[in-house]
Amino acid sequence: MAENQAWWRFFDGSVSVSVSMLVAVLLNRCLFCDSRPVVGFLNTLTTQDDGIIIVATMMLFPTATVLYGGGNLIFAAKEAVERRARKKGRAEGRAEGRAEYKERILKELEQRGELTKDELVQILEEE
Repeated sequence: MAENQAWWRFFDGSVSVSVSMLVAVLLNRCLFCDSRPVVGFLNTLTTQDDGIIIVATMMLFPTATVLYGGGNLIFAAKEAVERRARKKGRAEGRAEGRAEYKERILKELEQRGELTKDELVQILEEE
């Protein structure tokens, strides 16, 4: 299954690049685009040196957003951030749990009077 996803991701990216390049070429050939505010600027930009490449690069993210759903891209990024936060939270929770456990051991051993608190701290920190 993982191999199929890797292949689809490659295909996904190829389609996005191809469509953004097609949009740039169409903007270059557009005859009535000069009068439009943003489209006219992009049309003018495509006539300069390397302009089609520049416009195609600029159009890559909007093209991918339109082709594959902007919501899907945004929610995938949101899910990745939340997953990272949960992982970080678990690590912090484990550290807090260890600290509480060490504190409980210290209190128990100190109540028994077998070792001094400094000796217990030194032993626990060595672990």
